[in-house]
Amino acid sequence: PQAPTLAALLTDYYEGRNAGAWSRNAKIGNLKNFAEAVNFLTEKGIATLDDLEVHIAVQSERAETINTSMKAKRDHLNELKELLRLVDLYRDTKPVYDELQGIKWKGKREKFELEHEKELRTFHMARRKLDKCRSPAGKIPAHAWEQEQARLQQEYKAKYEQYKPIQDNLRKLQQVKRNADAAIRQQEQTRQKQREVER
Repeated sequence: PQAPTLAALLTDYYEGRNAGAWSRNAKIGNLKNFAEAVNFLTEKGIATLDDLEVHIAVQSERAETINTSMKAKRDHLNELKELLRLVDLYRDTKPVYDELQGIKWKGKREKFELEHEKELRTFHMARRKLDKCRSPAGKIPAHAWEQEQARLQQEYKAKYEQYKPIQDNLRKLQQVKRNADAAIRQQEQTRQKQREVER
């Protein structure tokens, strides 16, 4: 026998839902969902379960490729955000460190260190981490990081604009697949019951 079309499977699925629906609103909702699904499939040129599975595989692969690229950009953005946070901490606490360096008397110096222990500890932590990133000239490339962050944010946004419609389509395709699978299961159960009755 010829495989049923998706439209036939969806008709069975929504008829089954309507049979169990209590309210008029639920039936109207089912009809609306059925019409949207059929229009979506027609628009995409999907008629059979095989077509649907091919489309799901293609869209999943495209979504995965873009998502991998987005994840790499997101990870790099997080690294840059942390580096720029360290730059801010370094800038905020450097005046305290410079003031300490200007104090020559041991007692006064120890008192100042105690009063500003938290700021000095923050300064040393930030400097230690940023020293690994200094340019050959000894500078912290904060401006280059800011530019790179802005560029990556733009690229990430562009990738997301590509990803969102693919993901939305994929969600719709997967919903149609679940509904078609439910209709097939229902048909098999009905046939099983008929065979039992015939025995």
